[in-house]
Amino acid sequence: MSTDIQRIQIDGLRSSEPTKIHALVGDVLRHHLDSIHPACVADLFALSELALPTSLAADLRAWSTRASQELRDMPDNGTRGAWIHDISEVPAGRVPARLREAVSALLPISGGAVVEQIETLAAVWSETAPDVLVLPKKRAAPKAVAGAPVKLAAVKGAKVVKVAKVPKAPRTPVAQIDPRRAEWVRDDAVTRLNASEYSERGLKESIFLGGIKHRSPYKDMTDEEIKVTLRKLEREGKVKHTGERWLAR
Repeated sequence: MSTDIQRIQIDGLRSSEPTKIHALVGDVLRHHLDSIHPACVADLFALSELALPTSLAADLRAWSTRASQELRDMPDNGTRGAWIHDISEVPAGRVPARLREAVSALLPISGGAVVEQIETLAAVWSETAPDVLVLPKKRAAPKAVAGAPVKLAAVKGAKVVKVAKVPKAPRTPVAQIDPRRAEWVRDDAVTRLNASEYSERGLKESIFLGGIKHRSPYKDMTDEEIKVTLRKLEREGKVKHTGERWLAR
């Protein structure tokens, strides 16, 4: 990617209220990934992970999905490698989980030096957790001045109805997970490690686990759940764990 290209950068995305963010990103979300500065790309991916007002959340999710596809569509013989180099210059903490997953998902379709770039970058990211992004709350309305008339918003006779919060369903303990999930992990792990490009050198654990979660139809799958199945496969002699890498036997 040429350093001569002037790419879009937006300051203050991580410190603005949702209403201001919506105004700032409206036009930017229509641009191709190439034309947006890597630091801004990281900010947009981070925002796409938050529970924001419906329309803004939908716009950001749609953009992150399209941006991930644009990244996969980049030619592997130069353009993708240049983009990986550029994103590596963004501080690790500013790179959110969704963007890390999008980059890790490039491994199966990349080759040569690009594979090494991605593995090296994934190792760097694995040492630093993504920053927790908390946007400022909307400013409270100014307090009424003593003696000034006060407008009542409530309608006379209206009743306030309290809506009970629905408790979140607890995650299923690893020991009680549907066996179909474990079977899916087994098939995916063995297939991936036996692929020609990984059969000899295997895959770094952080990248391997990230790829399995990215491909999984079960969106709540965790690293520990995957490791339980991998350790069972290791006992069966189908895979092996050496250092920080998983390989096929």
